[in-house]
Amino acid sequence: MKSPFTDERLDEFRLQGDTLADEVLDAFAKQYDSSVQLLVDKLEHMMRMPSEGEMNKIIQDHFSDETEIQVALKKYFNQAVVLPDWIDAEKMTLGGYVFQDHVFSSIMILGCASLPSTYMCNPEAKVLGFTRRLIDDAPRRLIETAQMVTDVMGEGGLVIQDKKLSGKGVQSILKIRLIHASIRHLMLHKEKLAVQQYSNTKNSLLTYVFDSLQDGCTWHGDKKPDKWNKKDDGIPINQEALAVILLTFSYVILRGLKKIGVKLNKQQQDAYLHSWNVVGYLLGIDDSFLNEFAHYKDAEVVYTQIMSRRRGRTHDGVLLQQSLLDAFTENAVRLIPFGRLLHVRRLARLITSKLISEASYSALNLKLSFYDRIVRFFIWLGVRFFGLLINYRFLRVPANYVFGRIAQSIWDWRKDFPDKPQIYKKTGVCKPLIIDHKLVSTSYLSGKRHENINN
Repeated sequence: MKSPFTDERLDEFRLQGDTLADEVLDAFAKQYDSSVQLLVDKLEHMMRMPSEGEMNKIIQDHFSDETEIQVALKKYFNQAVVLPDWIDAEKMTLGGYVFQDHVFSSIMILGCASLPSTYMCNPEAKVLGFTRRLIDDAPRRLIETAQMVTDVMGEGGLVIQDKKLSGKGVQSILKIRLIHASIRHLMLHKEKLAVQQYSNTKNSLLTYVFDSLQDGCTWHGDKKPDKWNKKDDGIPINQEALAVILLTFSYVILRGLKKIGVKLNKQQQDAYLHSWNVVGYLLGIDDSFLNEFAHYKDAEVVYTQIMSRRRGRTHDGVLLQQSLLDAFTENAVRLIPFGRLLHVRRLARLITSKLISEASYSALNLKLSFYDRIVRFFIWLGVRFFGLLINYRFLRVPANYVFGRIAQSIWDWRKDFPDKPQIYKKTGVCKPLIIDHKLVSTSYLSGKRHENINN
Protein backbone atom coordinates (compact mmCIF):
# COMPACT_ATOMS: atom_id res chain seq x y z
CA MET A 1 0.00 0.00 0.00
CA LYS A 2 1.36 3.39 -1.02
CA SER A 3 1.45 6.35 1.35
CA PRO A 4 -0.81 9.31 0.46
CA PHE A 5 2.05 11.65 1.39
CA THR A 6 5.13 12.33 -0.67
CA ASP A 7 8.40 13.14 1.07
CA GLU A 8 8.06 16.69 -0.26
CA ARG A 9 4.65 17.03 1.40
CA LEU A 10 6.01 15.74 4.69
CA ASP A 11 8.87 18.24 4.42
CA GLU A 12 6.24 20.97 4.13
CA PHE A 13 4.54 19.68 7.29
CA ARG A 14 7.86 20.07 9.11
CA LEU A 15 7.56 23.82 8.60
CA GLN A 16 4.03 23.98 10.03
CA GLY A 17 3.28 24.52 13.69
CA ASP A 18 -0.12 25.05 15.29
CA THR A 19 -1.76 28.33 14.32
CA LEU A 20 -4.40 28.44 17.07
CA ALA A 21 -1.98 27.71 19.93
CA ASP A 22 0.80 29.83 18.41
CA GLU A 23 -1.56 32.83 18.41
CA VAL A 24 -1.71 32.54 22.21
CA LEU A 25 2.08 32.69 22.37
CA ASP A 26 2.08 35.68 20.05
CA ALA A 27 -0.19 37.47 22.52
CA PHE A 28 2.17 36.70 25.41
CA ALA A 29 5.24 37.69 23.38
CA LYS A 30 3.67 40.96 22.29
CA GLN A 31 3.24 42.01 25.90
CA TYR A 32 6.27 40.44 27.58
CA ASP A 33 8.88 39.61 24.94
CA SER A 34 11.13 42.45 26.06
CA SER A 35 11.77 40.53 29.29
CA VAL A 36 12.53 36.84 28.94
CA GLN A 37 12.17 36.32 32.67
CA LEU A 38 8.71 37.88 32.77
CA LEU A 39 7.62 36.04 29.62
CA VAL A 40 8.49 32.57 30.87
CA ASP A 41 7.07 33.32 34.32
CA LYS A 42 3.78 34.30 32.71
CA LEU A 43 3.82 31.17 30.55
CA GLU A 44 4.47 29.05 33.63
CA HIS A 45 1.57 30.85 35.32
CA MET A 46 -0.62 29.89 32.36
CA MET A 47 0.39 26.22 32.69
CA ARG A 48 -0.63 26.21 36.34
CA MET A 49 -4.21 27.18 35.56
CA PRO A 50 -6.63 24.54 36.94
CA SER A 51 -7.67 21.83 34.46
CA GLU A 52 -11.18 21.68 35.86
CA GLY A 53 -13.80 24.41 36.10
CA GLU A 54 -15.26 27.12 33.88
CA MET A 55 -12.28 28.05 31.73
CA ASN A 56 -13.36 31.61 30.83
CA LYS A 57 -13.61 32.48 34.53
CA ILE A 58 -10.26 30.83 35.25
CA ILE A 59 -8.63 32.88 32.49
CA GLN A 60 -10.25 36.04 33.82
CA ASP A 61 -8.94 35.35 37.32
CA HIS A 62 -5.40 34.48 36.20
CA PHE A 63 -4.92 37.29 33.69
CA SER A 64 -7.24 40.03 34.92
CA ASP A 65 -5.05 42.90 33.62
CA GLU A 66 -3.92 41.41 30.29
CA THR A 67 -6.76 41.94 27.83
CA GLU A 68 -5.04 40.62 24.68
CA ILE A 69 -3.91 37.47 26.46
CA GLN A 70 -7.43 36.94 27.79
CA VAL A 71 -8.88 37.23 24.29
CA ALA A 72 -6.32 34.81 22.81
CA LEU A 73 -6.78 32.23 25.56
CA LYS A 74 -10.58 32.38 25.44
CA LYS A 75 -10.50 31.98 21.67
CA TYR A 76 -8.14 29.03 22.02
CA PHE A 77 -10.10 27.13 24.68
CA ASN A 78 -13.43 27.77 22.95
CA GLN A 79 -12.39 26.92 19.39
CA ALA A 80 -10.26 23.90 20.29
CA VAL A 81 -13.27 21.94 21.64
CA VAL A 82 -15.60 22.60 18.70
CA LEU A 83 -16.70 19.22 17.33
CA PRO A 84 -15.00 18.20 14.07
CA ASP A 85 -17.31 17.13 11.24
CA TRP A 86 -15.96 13.58 11.25
CA ILE A 87 -16.45 12.77 14.93
CA ASP A 88 -18.43 9.60 15.72
CA ALA A 89 -19.69 9.32 19.31
CA GLU A 90 -20.27 5.56 19.02
CA LYS A 91 -16.72 4.96 17.85
CA MET A 92 -15.30 7.22 20.51
CA THR A 93 -17.12 5.27 23.23
CA LEU A 94 -16.08 1.91 21.79
CA GLY A 95 -12.47 3.10 21.48
CA GLY A 96 -12.45 3.96 25.17
CA TYR A 97 -13.83 0.53 25.97
CA VAL A 98 -11.01 -1.14 24.02
CA PHE A 99 -8.45 0.64 26.16
CA GLN A 100 -10.36 -0.06 29.36
CA ASP A 101 -10.54 -3.76 28.50
CA HIS A 102 -6.77 -3.92 27.96
CA VAL A 103 -5.52 -1.21 30.29
CA PHE A 104 -2.63 -3.18 31.79
CA SER A 105 -1.29 -4.64 28.55
CA SER A 106 -1.71 -1.20 26.95
CA ILE A 107 0.33 0.67 29.55
CA MET A 108 2.95 -2.08 29.38
CA ILE A 109 3.19 -1.41 25.63
CA LEU A 110 3.19 2.33 26.29
CA GLY A 111 6.35 2.00 28.36
CA CYS A 112 8.06 -0.67 26.24
CA ALA A 113 7.19 0.49 22.71
CA SER A 114 5.37 3.83 22.44
CA LEU A 115 7.77 5.97 24.46
CA PRO A 116 10.94 4.33 23.07
CA SER A 117 9.60 4.98 19.57
CA THR A 118 9.49 8.73 20.24
CA TYR A 119 13.09 8.69 21.52
CA MET A 120 14.51 7.35 18.27
CA CYS A 121 12.97 10.10 16.12
CA ASN A 122 15.62 12.49 14.82
CA PRO A 123 15.60 15.46 15.26
CA GLU A 124 12.50 15.26 17.49
CA ALA A 125 14.54 13.77 20.34
CA LYS A 126 16.41 17.08 20.49
CA VAL A 127 13.26 18.76 21.76
CA LEU A 128 12.95 16.22 24.57
CA GLY A 129 16.65 16.42 25.30
CA PHE A 130 16.59 20.19 25.69
CA THR A 131 15.12 19.77 29.16
CA ARG A 132 17.33 18.30 31.83
CA ARG A 133 14.19 17.66 33.88
CA LEU A 134 13.00 15.06 31.39
CA ILE A 135 16.27 13.21 31.88
CA ASP A 136 17.10 13.93 35.52
CA ASP A 137 13.45 13.75 36.62
CA ALA A 138 12.46 10.99 34.19
CA PRO A 139 10.18 9.04 36.58
CA ARG A 140 7.85 11.96 37.24
CA ARG A 141 7.69 12.89 33.56
CA LEU A 142 6.94 9.29 32.62
CA ILE A 143 4.15 9.08 35.17
CA GLU A 144 2.66 12.33 33.85
CA THR A 145 2.54 10.82 30.35
CA ALA A 146 0.97 7.55 31.51
CA GLN A 147 -1.50 9.47 33.68
CA MET A 148 -2.55 11.55 30.68
CA VAL A 149 -3.20 8.38 28.65
CA THR A 150 -5.29 6.72 31.37
CA ASP A 151 -7.22 9.94 32.05
CA VAL A 152 -8.00 10.49 28.37
CA MET A 153 -8.92 6.90 27.49
CA GLY A 154 -10.56 5.98 30.79
CA GLU A 155 -14.22 6.41 31.65
CA GLY A 156 -15.34 10.02 31.11
CA GLY A 157 -12.04 11.02 29.52
CA LEU A 158 -13.51 12.04 26.17
CA VAL A 159 -17.21 12.91 25.95
CA ILE A 160 -19.49 15.17 23.95
CA GLN A 161 -21.38 17.72 26.02
CA ASP A 162 -23.40 20.68 24.74
CA LYS A 163 -22.06 19.98 21.23
CA LYS A 164 -18.48 20.39 22.42
CA LEU A 165 -15.69 18.03 23.40
CA SER A 166 -15.47 17.61 27.13
CA GLY A 167 -14.21 15.18 29.75
CA LYS A 168 -11.47 15.05 32.37
CA GLY A 169 -8.81 14.45 29.73
CA VAL A 170 -9.67 17.35 27.44
CA GLN A 171 -8.34 20.29 29.46
CA SER A 172 -5.13 18.37 30.15
CA ILE A 173 -4.62 17.81 26.42
CA LEU A 174 -5.26 21.47 25.66
CA LYS A 175 -2.65 22.51 28.24
CA ILE A 176 -0.16 20.07 26.70
CA ARG A 177 -0.87 21.77 23.37
CA LEU A 178 0.00 25.14 24.91
CA ILE A 179 3.17 23.67 26.38
CA HIS A 180 4.11 22.55 22.86
CA ALA A 181 3.54 26.08 21.57
CA SER A 182 5.58 27.56 24.42
CA ILE A 183 8.51 25.24 23.75
CA ARG A 184 8.30 25.99 20.05
CA HIS A 185 8.43 29.72 20.72
CA LEU A 186 11.29 29.50 23.21
CA MET A 187 13.41 27.24 21.03
CA LEU A 188 12.93 29.46 17.98
CA HIS A 189 13.85 32.57 19.99
CA LYS A 190 16.54 31.08 22.20
CA GLU A 191 19.08 33.72 21.20
CA LYS A 192 17.26 36.13 23.52
CA LEU A 193 17.97 33.82 26.43
CA ALA A 194 21.67 33.58 25.67
CA VAL A 195 22.29 37.21 26.57
CA GLN A 196 20.24 37.30 29.77
CA GLN A 197 20.73 35.83 33.20
CA TYR A 198 17.74 34.01 34.62
CA SER A 199 17.31 33.42 38.33
CA ASN A 200 14.26 31.14 38.45
CA THR A 201 15.89 27.83 37.56
CA LYS A 202 12.79 25.92 38.70
CA ASN A 203 10.73 27.20 35.78
CA SER A 204 9.97 24.05 33.79
CA LEU A 205 9.55 25.86 30.47
CA LEU A 206 12.82 27.72 30.61
CA THR A 207 14.82 24.55 31.20
CA TYR A 208 13.93 23.47 27.67
CA VAL A 209 16.25 26.13 26.34
CA PHE A 210 18.20 28.12 28.89
CA ASP A 211 20.14 25.27 30.52
CA SER A 212 21.27 23.98 27.15
CA LEU A 213 22.95 27.31 26.39
CA GLN A 214 25.19 27.37 29.43
CA ASP A 215 28.89 26.53 29.17
CA GLY A 216 28.66 24.58 32.40
CA CYS A 217 25.81 22.42 31.21
CA THR A 218 26.72 19.00 32.63
CA TRP A 219 23.31 17.33 32.84
CA HIS A 220 23.53 16.22 29.22
CA GLY A 221 26.70 14.22 29.60
CA ASP A 222 30.03 15.62 28.47
CA LYS A 223 28.63 17.96 25.82
CA LYS A 224 25.78 20.35 25.17
CA PRO A 225 22.64 19.11 23.41
CA ASP A 226 22.68 19.26 19.63
CA LYS A 227 21.42 22.61 18.39
CA TRP A 228 18.09 22.92 16.64
CA ASN A 229 18.61 24.05 13.06
CA LYS A 230 15.41 25.40 11.55
CA LYS A 231 16.73 25.04 7.99
CA ASP A 232 17.50 21.34 8.39
CA ASP A 233 15.11 20.34 11.17
CA GLY A 234 12.03 22.41 10.40
CA ILE A 235 10.36 24.00 13.39
CA PRO A 236 10.17 22.28 16.79
CA ILE A 237 7.10 20.11 17.45
CA ASN A 238 5.95 20.44 13.85
CA GLN A 239 3.03 18.69 12.18
CA GLU A 240 4.98 15.64 11.01
CA ALA A 241 6.40 15.22 14.52
CA LEU A 242 2.96 15.53 16.12
CA ALA A 243 1.53 13.00 13.66
CA VAL A 244 4.09 10.30 14.43
CA ILE A 245 3.83 10.95 18.19
CA LEU A 246 0.06 10.45 17.96
CA LEU A 247 0.62 7.17 16.11
CA THR A 248 2.89 5.91 18.89
CA PHE A 249 -0.10 6.18 21.23
CA SER A 250 -2.67 4.77 18.79
CA TYR A 251 -1.21 2.52 16.09
CA VAL A 252 1.80 1.33 18.13
CA ILE A 253 -0.46 0.27 21.04
CA LEU A 254 -2.67 -1.71 18.62
CA ARG A 255 0.40 -3.25 17.01
CA GLY A 256 1.71 -4.22 20.43
CA LEU A 257 -1.59 -5.83 21.43
CA LYS A 258 -1.48 -7.82 18.19
CA LYS A 259 2.11 -8.94 18.90
CA ILE A 260 1.26 -10.27 22.35
CA GLY A 261 -1.66 -12.25 20.93
CA VAL A 262 -4.68 -10.04 21.70
CA LYS A 263 -7.30 -10.29 18.96
CA LEU A 264 -9.24 -7.17 18.08
CA ASN A 265 -11.68 -7.03 15.19
CA LYS A 266 -11.62 -4.24 12.62
CA GLN A 267 -14.44 -2.37 14.32
CA GLN A 268 -12.55 -2.30 17.62
CA GLN A 269 -9.30 -1.23 15.92
CA ASP A 270 -11.01 1.55 13.99
CA ALA A 271 -12.78 2.78 17.14
CA TYR A 272 -9.54 2.88 19.11
CA LEU A 273 -7.83 4.83 16.34
CA HIS A 274 -10.83 7.16 16.15
CA SER A 275 -10.58 7.98 19.85
CA TRP A 276 -6.92 8.89 19.47
CA ASN A 277 -7.70 10.91 16.35
CA VAL A 278 -10.00 13.00 18.55
CA VAL A 279 -7.01 13.51 20.85
CA GLY A 280 -4.96 14.46 17.77
CA TYR A 281 -7.60 17.00 16.82
CA LEU A 282 -7.40 18.52 20.29
CA LEU A 283 -3.61 18.65 19.95
CA GLY A 284 -3.92 20.66 16.73
CA ILE A 285 -2.81 17.96 14.28
CA ASP A 286 -3.71 18.68 10.65
CA ASP A 287 -6.83 16.89 9.35
CA SER A 288 -4.79 15.67 6.38
CA PHE A 289 -3.08 13.29 8.77
CA LEU A 290 -6.11 12.40 10.87
CA ASN A 291 -8.08 11.42 7.77
CA GLU A 292 -5.41 8.82 6.99
CA PHE A 293 -5.33 7.36 10.50
CA ALA A 294 -8.87 5.98 10.44
CA HIS A 295 -7.83 2.37 9.73
CA TYR A 296 -5.01 0.18 11.01
CA LYS A 297 -3.35 -0.54 7.64
CA ASP A 298 -3.49 3.11 6.58
CA ALA A 299 -1.97 4.25 9.87
CA GLU A 300 0.73 1.59 9.53
CA VAL A 301 1.75 2.88 6.11
CA VAL A 302 2.16 6.48 7.27
CA TYR A 303 3.91 5.45 10.50
CA THR A 304 6.38 3.29 8.57
CA GLN A 305 7.07 6.10 6.10
CA ILE A 306 7.73 8.74 8.76
CA MET A 307 9.87 6.42 10.87
CA SER A 308 11.96 5.51 7.83
CA ARG A 309 12.63 9.24 7.45
CA ARG A 310 13.23 9.98 11.12
CA ARG A 311 14.60 6.85 12.82
CA GLY A 312 18.16 7.37 14.00
CA ARG A 313 20.49 7.20 16.97
CA THR A 314 21.01 10.45 18.83
CA HIS A 315 22.74 11.31 22.07
CA ASP A 316 19.43 12.71 23.35
CA GLY A 317 17.48 9.59 22.45
CA VAL A 318 19.98 7.23 24.08
CA LEU A 319 19.94 9.27 27.32
CA LEU A 320 16.15 9.39 27.36
CA GLN A 321 15.80 5.65 26.81
CA GLN A 322 18.33 4.91 29.55
CA SER A 323 16.42 7.18 31.95
CA LEU A 324 13.24 5.29 31.07
CA LEU A 325 14.82 1.89 31.73
CA ASP A 326 16.46 3.07 34.96
CA ALA A 327 13.08 4.19 36.30
CA PHE A 328 11.36 0.95 35.29
CA THR A 329 14.18 -1.18 36.71
CA GLU A 330 14.05 0.60 40.08
CA ASN A 331 10.32 -0.05 40.31
CA ALA A 332 10.65 -3.71 39.29
CA VAL A 333 13.42 -4.50 41.77
CA ARG A 334 11.48 -2.84 44.58
CA LEU A 335 8.07 -4.33 43.81
CA ILE A 336 8.64 -7.88 42.57
CA PRO A 337 9.61 -10.58 45.11
CA PHE A 338 12.63 -12.68 44.15
CA GLY A 339 13.48 -10.07 41.54
CA ARG A 340 17.01 -11.29 40.88
CA LEU A 341 15.77 -14.84 40.26
CA LEU A 342 13.09 -13.56 37.88
CA HIS A 343 15.50 -11.27 36.00
CA VAL A 344 13.31 -8.23 36.59
CA ARG A 345 16.17 -5.87 35.78
CA ARG A 346 15.97 -7.14 32.23
CA LEU A 347 12.17 -7.26 32.03
CA ALA A 348 11.33 -3.91 30.39
CA ARG A 349 14.36 -3.98 28.09
CA LEU A 350 13.65 -7.51 26.83
CA ILE A 351 9.94 -6.86 26.30
CA THR A 352 10.91 -3.71 24.40
CA SER A 353 13.16 -5.78 22.13
CA LYS A 354 10.11 -7.82 21.04
CA LEU A 355 7.71 -4.92 20.64
CA ILE A 356 9.90 -2.73 18.40
CA SER A 357 12.01 -3.61 15.37
CA GLU A 358 15.68 -4.57 15.52
CA ALA A 359 16.57 -1.32 13.71
CA SER A 360 14.66 0.68 16.31
CA TYR A 361 16.23 -1.25 19.19
CA SER A 362 19.67 -0.57 17.76
CA ALA A 363 18.86 3.13 17.28
CA LEU A 364 18.39 3.35 21.05
CA ASN A 365 21.86 1.83 21.55
CA LEU A 366 20.34 -1.25 23.18
CA LYS A 367 22.02 -4.64 22.79
CA LEU A 368 21.13 -8.27 23.42
CA SER A 369 23.61 -10.79 24.75
CA PHE A 370 23.25 -14.52 24.16
CA TYR A 371 22.01 -14.88 27.74
CA ASP A 372 19.50 -12.06 27.17
CA ARG A 373 18.06 -13.99 24.26
CA ILE A 374 17.59 -17.10 26.40
CA VAL A 375 15.86 -15.15 29.17
CA ARG A 376 13.78 -13.24 26.61
CA PHE A 377 12.51 -16.51 25.12
CA PHE A 378 10.86 -17.50 28.39
CA ILE A 379 9.61 -14.00 29.22
CA TRP A 380 8.05 -13.59 25.81
CA LEU A 381 6.58 -17.10 25.96
CA GLY A 382 4.75 -16.08 29.12
CA VAL A 383 3.63 -12.73 27.71
CA ARG A 384 2.27 -14.41 24.57
CA PHE A 385 0.55 -17.15 26.58
CA PHE A 386 -1.35 -14.71 28.76
CA GLY A 387 -1.98 -12.41 25.78
CA LEU A 388 -3.79 -15.26 24.08
CA LEU A 389 -5.75 -16.09 27.25
CA ILE A 390 -7.26 -12.57 27.24
CA ASN A 391 -9.23 -13.54 24.12
CA TYR A 392 -11.31 -15.98 26.18
CA ARG A 393 -13.67 -14.31 28.57
CA PHE A 394 -13.52 -17.01 31.24
CA LEU A 395 -9.68 -16.77 31.25
CA ARG A 396 -9.42 -13.00 31.31
CA VAL A 397 -9.07 -12.83 35.10
CA PRO A 398 -5.73 -14.68 35.40
CA ALA A 399 -4.40 -13.03 32.23
CA ASN A 400 -5.28 -9.54 33.44
CA TYR A 401 -3.74 -10.32 36.81
CA VAL A 402 -0.42 -11.18 35.17
CA PHE A 403 -0.42 -8.10 32.96
CA GLY A 404 -1.43 -6.05 35.98
CA ARG A 405 1.65 -7.28 37.82
CA ILE A 406 3.91 -6.56 34.85
CA ALA A 407 2.39 -3.08 34.50
CA GLN A 408 2.80 -2.51 38.22
CA SER A 409 6.46 -3.50 38.05
CA ILE A 410 6.90 -0.79 35.41
CA TRP A 411 4.54 1.99 36.50
CA ASP A 412 3.88 1.22 40.19
CA TRP A 413 0.16 1.89 39.71
CA ARG A 414 -2.46 2.26 42.46
CA LYS A 415 -6.25 2.07 42.49
CA ASP A 416 -8.24 5.28 42.77
CA PHE A 417 -11.60 5.34 44.55
CA PRO A 418 -13.39 8.70 43.95
CA ASP A 419 -15.62 8.25 47.01
CA LYS A 420 -12.54 7.53 49.16
CA PRO A 421 -9.86 9.91 47.92
CA GLN A 422 -6.34 9.02 48.92
CA ILE A 423 -3.01 10.80 48.65
CA TYR A 424 -0.41 8.32 47.49
CA LYS A 425 3.03 9.27 48.64
CA LYS A 426 6.23 8.65 46.76
CA THR A 427 7.48 5.19 47.71
CA GLY A 428 10.16 4.76 45.08
CA VAL A 429 11.67 7.02 42.47
CA CYS A 430 8.32 8.74 41.87
CA LYS A 431 4.69 8.89 42.87
CA PRO A 432 2.64 5.96 41.55
CA LEU A 433 0.38 5.98 38.51
CA ILE A 434 -3.25 6.36 39.63
CA ILE A 435 -5.81 4.19 37.81
CA ASP A 436 -9.55 4.39 38.37
CA HIS A 437 -10.73 1.32 40.28
CA LYS A 438 -13.27 0.61 37.51
CA LEU A 439 -10.44 0.12 35.03
CA VAL A 440 -8.66 -2.30 37.34
CA SER A 441 -11.60 -4.69 37.39
CA THR A 442 -11.60 -7.27 34.60
CA SER A 443 -14.03 -6.17 31.89
CA TYR A 444 -15.25 -7.05 28.44
CA LEU A 445 -16.84 -3.74 27.57
CA SER A 446 -15.66 -3.48 23.95
CA GLY A 447 -16.69 -7.08 23.23
CA LYS A 448 -20.15 -6.55 24.69
CA ARG A 449 -20.49 -3.29 22.81
CA HIS A 450 -19.55 -5.02 19.56
CA GLU A 451 -22.09 -7.78 20.19
CA ASN A 452 -24.86 -5.26 20.95
CA ILE A 453 -24.11 -3.29 17.76
CA ASN A 454 -24.24 -6.44 15.62
CA ASN A 455 -27.49 -7.53 17.21
